[in-house]
Amino acid sequence: MHGFTGSGEDWWACCPHLKERALAVDLPGHGAESAPVRSFSESVGDVLGALPDGVDEVVGYSLGGRFALGLMALDPERFRRATIISAHPGLEDASQRADRLAGDRAWIRRLLEDGIDAFVDAWESQPLFATQAGLPSAVLEQQRRRRLGQSPTGLAASLEQHGLARMPSLWEPLTAFPGALSWIVGSSDARFLGIAREVVRRRPATRLHVLPGVGHNPLLECPEILSDLLV
Repeated sequence: MHGFTGSGEDWWACCPHLKERALAVDLPGHGAESAPVRSFSESVGDVLGALPDGVDEVVGYSLGGRFALGLMALDPERFRRATIISAHPGLEDASQRADRLAGDRAWIRRLLEDGIDAFVDAWESQPLFATQAGLPSAVLEQQRRRRLGQSPTGLAASLEQHGLARMPSLWEPLTAFPGALSWIVGSSDARFLGIAREVVRRRPATRLHVLPGVGHNPLLECPEILSDLLV
């Protein structure tokens, strides 16, 4: 499952070898999927209900990682293995949740009032993505085209319904997950590296992969390395 402003196609560009045996979904509000009207937990249930019976492994990046954690919490016995990439298991502090909600609503206003072009300009300028500056221009241009092709109302609804402020904390079910869990994070993604280390502290059986010199998006920044980890 892809990140915010992405789509299922992101995985085939990164890991083409998975196309024959994996299902890459578009999350609500992204790609071909309509804007979500249901809560994070309800939408996770919709995704779970739509999965073919044989799916017993889940992989998610960022927003998709949070959806993956939601699937693991909803039906922990179903998934024998999970891989989470650059994701947050949920806010536990009410003040942090309120701050995040205010920030998400500022992004929503930008989307709906200024349009997708201005939103993408601002989104790509975040410090979170600074490590992508050295990537080939063709790679960045392809990512930008995909973002510009998204629905502003779909992305806005995704932030409103499924943003980190709206997502319940999944730390407890994460620590109790009975399957094999791998966590992938870039060494230059300081905030999410700290989250990954906290995951390992709370759930020592987690296998942590720290990717040297990589930022928030390993799919874009080191597809070959990530592809090898997902064989």
